[in-house]
Amino acid sequence: MLYEPERHRILEMCHLLQAKEYFLGTWGNVSMRVGDHIILTPSKLDYAVMRAEDMVVIDLDGNRIQGEQTATSEKEVHRQIYLVRSDVGAIIHAHTKYAMAMSVIEHAEVPCVTEEMSQLLGGAIPVTQQYVPAEQHIELGKAVANCIGSSNGVIIRNHGPVACGRSLEEALLSISVIEKSCEIYAALPYGKILTLPKTAIESEHYRYFYKYGSEKT
Repeated sequence: MLYEPERHRILEMCHLLQAKEYFLGTWGNVSMRVGDHIILTPSKLDYAVMRAEDMVVIDLDGNRIQGEQTATSEKEVHRQIYLVRSDVGAIIHAHTKYAMAMSVIEHAEVPCVTEEMSQLLGGAIPVTQQYVPAEQHIELGKAVANCIGSSNGVIIRNHGPVACGRSLEEALLSISVIEKSCEIYAALPYGKILTLPKTAIESEHYRYFYKYGSEKT
């Protein structure tokens, strides 16, 4: 079986996301990129009975390499992001309450209101422009990939959040920051909101990825 350790890590992550109530029912999916292959969770399979061998392996062209199950219906969301973002090693698509609330508000983004957003996400969380039915897999994937830019998070219109990271652990941190940020933004009163300046966002994002933890004080 290809990529057995990675399969088990994905399965453990699914159980953790379900425990955190980031997944609802069988909605939500996880992937990892290993070389030119993508390991994905299967479609419509309860996490309580999901096994490591149920994971599906595809190549970057979308061809099945290994797995008896059908890959997640959001396969194209994952694949299209990997195609445009060589820096991404793992993706989590969740169905979290506050991020989903932001998906139905008519705005282009959730503005960068906290330093966590600037560091991990790279600024505001973009929201795809229009609703694309989930059954239109390729169109949905392209809409998300076209919207995400250099951010480590994006919200799919009328659907839910997608988080990226260099690793599964970083993708988990990204989805947590997305949900926390959406909760903060939803709680803000109407009126002027103080967002972080662009120069600070760029500086903090660079510092987090290239200097954080190695800086001398």
